[in-house]
Amino acid sequence: MDRPVMFNGRLNKDEVDTWLNLLNETSESGYKDHELARAFLMLQESITFVSSLENRIIGGTSIYRDRTRLAIVLTSVAVDNEFRESASYQIIKSSMPFFKTVAIRDVDALVSHDGSRNTLGFPLSLELDTWIVDIIKRIGFSEVGDLEHYTFVIDDVIKEEPISWTREVNAEEVRELIWDQSKPMGLTNSLVWLSRDFALNSNCLETITVDGQTVAVAGFWKLSNALCVSPFVTNPMKLSWDLMAKSLIFEAVRRGVKHIELPLVGEGQRDLIQALENKCSISSCRKLSLLRKPL
Repeated sequence: MDRPVMFNGRLNKDEVDTWLNLLNETSESGYKDHELARAFLMLQESITFVSSLENRIIGGTSIYRDRTRLAIVLTSVAVDNEFRESASYQIIKSSMPFFKTVAIRDVDALVSHDGSRNTLGFPLSLELDTWIVDIIKRIGFSEVGDLEHYTFVIDDVIKEEPISWTREVNAEEVRELIWDQSKPMGLTNSLVWLSRDFALNSNCLETITVDGQTVAVAGFWKLSNALCVSPFVTNPMKLSWDLMAKSLIFEAVRRGVKHIELPLVGEGQRDLIQALENKCSISSCRKLSLLRKPL
């Protein structure tokens, strides 16, 4: 008997619910907010693929094209348990570029370093399930850096605004700020640019301006019990970490929540974490690994 042939195809934007159903049925890192997840998949640079066997969808991937770093992010993978061992490699590889182009130089992926559970869910956290690590390493990914995901509980409430954020965003200045500060902050990856794009598209991106120049950018996402901040990039020569910590606490308090989620913290932002620890309790600190596949 002939072996069934697996077909791989790209979903249209009006088919993203098919992907979301697959994700939550098969992945430990599913979405928490359907509309938020759907909004992410509707972004122009977000692409979803599915693989089918005998007219049955058995898995798929979603990727995001980062036009700033000229790269791709593998944002999610979903494979039916029955086919994880036999088909995952082909399902993931089929969505990867075959060679380097002018527009795509590499592919980023994020995974939990210790296997701890992602509580934020897709797409505010784009961690892949830990079972995927061995497979993408076979495809050519390797670890290139460490990141952290912090959850804080506010102990010391700040009621007076330390500094003002505004939604009047100068896109070019934001790009320059992230470009200049991403290396010292340990955020030289496409996830930070993806989060910038998503927050800007969702009208969640805010900035701080000093002397006519953008010196801080943040995406503020109000959740049911927390304020998720992604991205978060500042110029520490212009704004102290203590001031930034107080500002994040104030922004959470004025939105009526007592938790702060920082899903993408780089090595160069440890002073911010220490400043937050002075006024908050750490509820969770999760170690993450950034993997990259050069093309």
